[in-house]
Amino acid sequence: MKKIFKNIRDFYKKHKKVINITLRIIISAGLIIYLVMTQFKDFKTIASTLKEISIPLILLSFSTHIYGIWITAYRWQTLLKTQDIRLSILSLSSSTLVGQFFNNFLPTSIGGDVYRAYDVTKKSGFPMSSSVSVLVVERFSGIIASAVFATAALFLGFTTIGGKSVIIPILIFLAVSIIIFFLILNPNVLGIRKLAKKIKFLEKILEKLRNVYHTFLSFKKYKWVLIKVLFYSLTLQFAVIVNYWLASRALGINLDLTAFIFIVPIVSIISMLPVSLGGIGVREGSLVFMMVSLGAQNAKAAMCSLLLFAMLLIMGIIGGLIYAIRPFLARK
Repeated sequence: MKKIFKNIRDFYKKHKKVINITLRIIISAGLIIYLVMTQFKDFKTIASTLKEISIPLILLSFSTHIYGIWITAYRWQTLLKTQDIRLSILSLSSSTLVGQFFNNFLPTSIGGDVYRAYDVTKKSGFPMSSSVSVLVVERFSGIIASAVFATAALFLGFTTIGGKSVIIPILIFLAVSIIIFFLILNPNVLGIRKLAKKIKFLEKILEKLRNVYHTFLSFKKYKWVLIKVLFYSLTLQFAVIVNYWLASRALGINLDLTAFIFIVPIVSIISMLPVSLGGIGVREGSLVFMMVSLGAQNAKAAMCSLLLFAMLLIMGIIGGLIYAIRPFLARK
């Protein structure tokens, strides 16, 4: 028996990445199939739901992705300028789209950020560790924006999910996000350097992360830039809210825009859990649960989640095409 367990453990270590990705693919596919099987009675229900879709509204919903790509690139460019990195919006927009392509194949919804960091390093010679640090600041500005909207939803009267209060969890999440963001920008507060001088092991780690440390520290000089970046993140989050709301209206779901101010931040946070591939399945399932709990019909809520998923897939395919033709454009 011990030999069998040892062989299994050795096999897992050798093929860890492939096994983990395969498991996440199975989980994602399983969750989507489960969603379809449980929320639709039969194929007639799917067909009748599709017939009710308003094409103009669904196209308008999809168009919010254009703004999302542009503001993400502009926010990224704003942060890179503080590090004397000058890249065009077009270049950063293409990187963002390719990042969305990789989001569909890498664990969690932030997998594409790895590619984005690599792409900046390749184009500018900016150290990879520093490039990742910039994206960490960008990502946390987005997380704080989600927490701000979720907190705003509490004041709009959305305080429960499935009969359970979410006031304390949301307030804790907001507080933790702000504290972590403050510590990222002020690493000296933790006294890491003083502690590292006393412990050689920590000193070696800090030396390896020197670029990360100095990049985080440099943002203290750019408080106005950080305020602007947070504002860009708030507008991006609102664009996602409008995206979800328009998609629901296209299906005749009578949920107000204020309902999605509550729904979207929570769904966004849940989709970051490293359970499935790119949050696929987890995001759709949590969206349906929340929409139904607020009064939407099961079939329409499920169709709405699948349409929004299809939009992300289309953006990912566009990113994949850009990734495929980039080498040819570079040669020319």
